[in-house]
This record gives sequence, structure tokens and C-alpha cells, in this order.
Amino acid sequence: MGSIYNQDFFNNLVLNPSESLSVEIKRWIDPQSKEGMAKIAKACIALKNNDGGIFLIGFNNDGFPDIQGAHQNPRESFHPDVIQSIASKFCSQPFEVKIHYLKKDGQEYPALEIPSGFITPVAAKAGLKDEQGKDLIKAHTVYVRSLNTNNTFSSSEPRCNDWERIMNLCFENREADIGRFLRRHLGGVTPSLLRELASTIAQGIQPEESIEDRLRCYLQESEERFNTVVKERSITLPEHGTWQVALIIIGEVPQHSANTQFLNLLAFNNPQYTGWPVWLDSRGILDKDQPYVYNEAWEAPLFSLGSGWSRHIDFMRFDPKGKFYLRRALEDDMSVKNYAPPPMTVLDFALPVIRTPEAIAVGIEFAKAMGCEPEKTQLAFAFKWTGLRGRRLSSWANEERSVWSEGSAYQDEVLALVNLPLETPRSALAQYVNQAVSPLFTIFNGFELSINVIEDLTRRLIERRL
Repeated sequence: MGSIYNQDFFNNLVLNPSESLSVEIKRWIDPQSKEGMAKIAKACIALKNNDGGIFLIGFNNDGFPDIQGAHQNPRESFHPDVIQSIASKFCSQPFEVKIHYLKKDGQEYPALEIPSGFITPVAAKAGLKDEQGKDLIKAHTVYVRSLNTNNTFSSSEPRCNDWERIMNLCFENREADIGRFLRRHLGGVTPSLLRELASTIAQGIQPEESIEDRLRCYLQESEERFNTVVKERSITLPEHGTWQVALIIIGEVPQHSANTQFLNLLAFNNPQYTGWPVWLDSRGILDKDQPYVYNEAWEAPLFSLGSGWSRHIDFMRFDPKGKFYLRRALEDDMSVKNYAPPPMTVLDFALPVIRTPEAIAVGIEFAKAMGCEPEKTQLAFAFKWTGLRGRRLSSWANEERSVWSEGSAYQDEVLALVNLPLETPRSALAQYVNQAVSPLFTIFNGFELSINVIEDLTRRLIERRL
């Protein structure tokens, strides 16, 4: 089984370990002990019911290495056969667990990767008791990732408010299976007909002019805030293009405040589809990157310009009234990989197609977590790309992909607006991604990316198979 996570994800995870809905962290445990088996089995079940995730072992609750309990040879004590036997014994549904051994300061730390994809909740098919007869694992019990009242994460039995999220994930995976079935059996339908159908559906929800004005205003306001922060910090930024996204929730937004509880709520519900996810929780990074409250909203600037394993220029805003913003330097200009292109020269065609559905999917989860009613709420997105003039389309980030397009872009900026219902399932995001990226690709000598490619990349992102 290939990994659904890239190396950037694991580098960031071991550098800044922090728990979330899809990441569980524990101190060193003994897989041969009953307590160790129970923790591994419950984590596997809970993360599977989260549609996949990572169980990182060897760090304490504050994200520091558990030095005293460290295993000398984790590849032996956490051998794949050992872990797989535990999962097979206690998980009601069979799935493969992949083991990664992440290195930090000379010590290896096991990270158990639980795959996505489940259409019914996974339960414990066998129980386990400790020496005193106390239940460590309850047979026929479902375990999930949950947020406790003290804002800490745990793998535990589901509470009432956990079931809706679990069942929604099950239904969305079923919808994805139905979609694949229809594509297999409707192979004679032409791409142009599919595009026409998608366009017809999308036209049912057109952005109102007032919504467009609000998005443009919020974009401009956020860009001005970014420029102010850069000036205040006396930072000299390298020349780069940007990808920006603004989201405004349209409908009734339950009351929230710019407090730690709100930030925890967003962090807990961010699916973290990629190694450097959109609207990431930066509290586990350096002190200079800590989020802060400004004008009753959270802001988080991230400036990593060194020559380490990654470079980033990010600026995020989280408004509890239902507005979110992200400004990110194009990966084409910031990558430290030895095969990366010179800055300001190319745009990898796949990166916008991957980042756009990620932003939409995370926005959907944010709105649901804030208590918005799916059937009465819409999400208005603005996607903006800058620094495009003179670039040509490329596929440098993944040599297995290819693109052919003559000439370079003359236009320097592109803005696309997309409006969609909150109840949109993840399996139906491709049509909205197409709406967003089509104006971007058009400036490259009228290039048009196949809807089939957009559907494939969107599906791979959601299924964590990039």
C-alpha cells in the first residue's frame, strides 16, 4: 500500500507534533503489553472512523519527544507484522496499516498510517481486559476521535454530537462509490456533455452582485492587512506569485468569539488533506508564527524563508462571524526541491487543481463545525492568483503527470468566484473546482484542462491518494 501522505507532511509532523481530528499522539508504549495493544487498537478504529489519519508514538502532550521511554529499535518493537496483527485481531473491518519511521535528533518515531474509506462505522470485534479485570477495549464498541470539554483530543466512545459527523463520512463515501459506478457504466457520455450537465447544475446557484462585492471588499481588506503586517515586521520578501482564497458563509452563522475555543474548533475539524494544509493551526510552530487576535478575528502570518526542508509565505485570517482568508506564495516559487523551477517562471497545472478543492472541503467542514445548517447555508468563495505574467504551464511537481501548452501568460492576475451549497458532498466538488480554475488556465493561450483530469485530482485529494 502506498502512502497517502507526502514527505512534507511527515517532516512537518515530526518537527511540530500536534493533535487534531486526524492525528493522534501518544508517549512511548509497549505493543506487547495489554495496555499498549489497547491504545494501538483504539487509535486504529478511531482514525478509521475519521476516514483515515496518523497515530504518532513517542511524543508527550506538549509535542516534545518522550526521551526517557524511547525504544532503541522501533523498527523491531513496532514491526508492521506486530501492528497489523493487533489491527486484525480487534478491528471489525480489515484494512492495512502502514508504518513510517520518522527521524528526529537521531531517534526514530513510529507513525501508524490508517487508510481512508469506510461506509459503515468500524467497531472492536474483540474485548481486552487488564490484570484487574478492567475493560481496556470493549467488544462491539465503536471508537472515534473526539474533542473533550477541556479542548483536548481523545480516541473514545462517540458522544451524541459525534454520530452526525461519522454518518456523514459514511454517506459521502457511499456517494463516491455510486459516482464511480455511474462513470464506469456511462463511459459513452462525452466530456462535453458532462461539462454541460455540471454547468447546468452550477448555474442554479449564481453569486449575487452583493455577495461579489463583499468578497472583493474582504479580499482587498485582507491584502492590505498582509502588507501592513509585512511592513510592521520589517520583512523583505522574495519575488513570488500568490494563491489567495476568501470565504464568506452566506446564511445564519451561530455566535462565536475570537477565543481559544473557536481556534480549537477549527483545528479539530480541519481534515488536513495535505502536508501543509490550508488554514492550518500554527500554534505548534515557532513563537513568531503564533496566531493573535486583531479586530475580533484571528490572524496568523507564517514566514519561513530559510534553506531548510520547506519555505513558506502564508497569511491567514479566521473571523468567527463566518469569514476566512488565506494568502499563500505559489509553491512553484518557494520549493526547495532540487528539481524545482526558477521562481516566477512556471505554474504547475496540478497544484491549483489540488489546492482549490482542499480549500472548499475545509471551508465546508469549518461551516458545519460552527453550527451552520447545511440546507440553509451557502459558501461564497473568491480564488485569486497573482504574479502570472510570463509563466508557462508545467508539471514539475510530479513527473508522472504531463501537460502540453504553447506560449506563456500575458495576464498577471486572475479572479474566480464560486458559490455552492453547504450540503454539497465531497464527491461533487469537481464541478466547482472547474469553475474556479478554468479562468486561470484560459490565460495560457486558451488552455482548457479536461474535466476528467479535474475530477481525478479532486477525488485523489479527498481520498488522500495524491
